[in-house]
Amino acid sequence: MISADFAYWLSIHGEPSILPNQAKSVEHVMERLSEADLISVLYNGSDELALKALKILKFKFNDELEGLEEMVQHQSMGREGEYANDWN
Repeated sequence: MISADFAYWLSIHGEPSILPNQAKSVEHVMERLSEADLISVLYNGSDELALKALKILKFKFNDELEGLEEMVQHQSMGREGEYANDWN
């Protein structure tokens, strides 16, 4: 299921801001590219750049997923914990 979530996550990032022919010249700034630009590099870049873009995308996806899981866990704990009396 996680691969389907990753595929969906890739699909929601919209249009890249770099042109397809620029995908080969972003090697030194890839960590700062948006997800849409990394997808463009994945598709249009060399095999080496595509692999690097995929690794960065996978890291960003996992980072966001972990953040969401922590938020859900924190919210579920907060409902029964110290914040339960805030509305009384």
